[in-house]
Amino acid sequence: MHRDYLVESRSYDRLPRGSWQAQYIDEKQLIRSGAGNQSQHDFVALWLPAGTPMRWTTGTRALRSHCLQFFWPQRWYMLSAFYRGDTLLHTYAMIIQPPTIQLNRLSYVDLDLSVLVQPDMTYEVLTQAEFDHAAELLRYDEDTRISALMALRTLTSSIQRSIGIFSLVPHHLNQADFNAVSCADPS
Repeated sequence: MHRDYLVESRSYDRLPRGSWQAQYIDEKQLIRSGAGNQSQHDFVALWLPAGTPMRWTTGTRALRSHCLQFFWPQRWYMLSAFYRGDTLLHTYAMIIQPPTIQLNRLSYVDLDLSVLVQPDMTYEVLTQAEFDHAAELLRYDEDTRISALMALRTLTSSIQRSIGIFSLVPHHLNQADFNAVSCADPS
């Protein structure tokens, strides 16, 4: 049985940024799709097929690629892996405050710091200037700044060593497991 999630992204000052519907993906589906060992990870995986309406404050746009999102209850980051068909295009690792995860709803605060990771594990920190600007403008507290930068270091170390959370991201999807799942706009 598939479970719908409403995902909500907010800024540090709690203003809404965007929301979308996603489907919970269980561990068995990920294992069949080639993801690494999940037993050491306590996470929520969500599926967004291409065409999923992404409702941003600037307008609604359809998602151009399939996407798997990974959230951890106590961690300061999340992953969004994008696919063309069944093949991994790239993964965005975003620094966030630990998400609030409920039965059918997940919300998080985006801290404006992200890393683009290619399938070959090369990476680029994309938004350091935006993070610095938002931290000053929105007055991120010291714990938030430190935790965000520590999370960035954790991610880049994991990428450089080719270990850890990135083993969860399948390079190829078994589309039979995911294509039946739709994330249509309920409105």
